[in-house]
Amino acid sequence: MMKAGWSARRVARQLGLSDCIVRWCWNQWIREMSFTRRPGSGRPRQTSCPKKTATSCRARGDWTATEWNEILFSDESRFNLRSDDNRVRVWRLRGESLNLVFALQRHTAPTEGVMVWGTIA
Repeated sequence: MMKAGWSARRVARQLGLSDCIVRWCWNQWIREMSFTRRPGSGRPRQTSCPKKTATSCRARGDWTATEWNEILFSDESRFNLRSDDNRVRVWRLRGESLNLVFALQRHTAPTEGVMVWGTIA
């Protein structure tokens, strides 16, 4: 559609998507000639299922205290000290006026908090 000369807005309306998404996809296509997902940065997040943890512990039920002393269980939690800042953020194109019908109030800024990490040996 964009190759046929349609505007991003017209394509977005035709497909039921936002203008920003259409522009982003088009720019990625022009830049990379593909829509492949970029690899994530850093180490992949690894979470352990509680059932797997319990099964793993039961499998080691005959371990001695010395063997269990080699194991370390850890967990972390974040506690927010404040609620959001209650600012209103609106996506709009350049030159468009603020239309409160499309205003979406949500938390987007970082808040003060405490990260607690603990271990059990």
